[in-house]
Amino acid sequence: MTSSSSSLSSSIFSGHSVRAAALVALGLLAATAAGAQQQPQPQQQPQKQPAAARSGAAYRAVPAAAPDQAQVIFFRSAGTSASGSRPGAAHVYIDGEFHAALLPNSFTRLCVRPGNHSVEAYIGDAPTYEGKSNPRTRAELEAGKTVFVAVSEQDGSGAPVPYRRADAERMLSGAREQRHVISRAVAVQPCRDAVVQAPPVEKARYTLNTDTLFAFGRADLAAMTAKGRTALAEVATQIRANSLDGVTRIAVRGHADPIGTAPENLRLSELRAQTVSRVLADEGLPADRIAAEGMGSRETVVSCAPGRSRDARIACNAPNRRVEVVVQGVK
Repeated sequence: MTSSSSSLSSSIFSGHSVRAAALVALGLLAATAAGAQQQPQPQQQPQKQPAAARSGAAYRAVPAAAPDQAQVIFFRSAGTSASGSRPGAAHVYIDGEFHAALLPNSFTRLCVRPGNHSVEAYIGDAPTYEGKSNPRTRAELEAGKTVFVAVSEQDGSGAPVPYRRADAERMLSGAREQRHVISRAVAVQPCRDAVVQAPPVEKARYTLNTDTLFAFGRADLAAMTAKGRTALAEVATQIRANSLDGVTRIAVRGHADPIGTAPENLRLSELRAQTVSRVLADEGLPADRIAAEGMGSRETVVSCAPGRSRDARIACNAPNRRVEVVVQGVK
């Protein structure tokens, strides 16, 4: 197994003497692997247990790490059983304590607190158990990051080999989680998946023509018409009547017609959105959830043929001059 173009390079791993070159290739990975503590008990040896007891579920794409944890997938691919690979289980250590024993085509998922940890995996390290007695490879693991590292099969030096997620997951196809020994690494925590917020859904949308809201070409509060104030009061009443529970954002989007220059239209739409936002807040909607956005003339709803008189173009473009109040939230 080679790392070549599929492995990552950086400087978060550090070690000693001849291992330094291998460790440079292990950087940029907020990686964690495991610690060596002691030899597995005889009754825990994989060869003495049924296959079902030795292996867990097949690998599936892991979720993002929790924001206060660093997550590491330490693995041996099926290819490690080919000619030239080292026989036996790979003992995984973290912070000088034993975590797992990986057979070919297996993996372990572990999480630790972010920070600097010793991370190693040795093949055939008995009776010295270097990962426990003399850990030499360290990694600076970042919060919320997931790192994929493989056991070094060539020299058994303990230095993990990092891979990009896409490359690692191709190698992990068919691999099974190893559960035949109990982790003794105090630093290893149960992994908690990051909470993925569902994207907001549109709960309601109100569209108001700016010819009703403002004097033509104006955007300031003094230029708002009586009809405009009444219309916005009705919008605020309807939003409150439908309940603000679950409402996370009220987007006020100003739109201008394409008459005039693009910068002028964008500025006019922004100012109108800001003025409408202020009025909605005055009408009792939560100001901290109202966001004003200027859309300029990028999203017109009608197209008007060129060559008309200015008055004709102004009349034709009336639907494009609008303010949208979009209520967003969770289902």
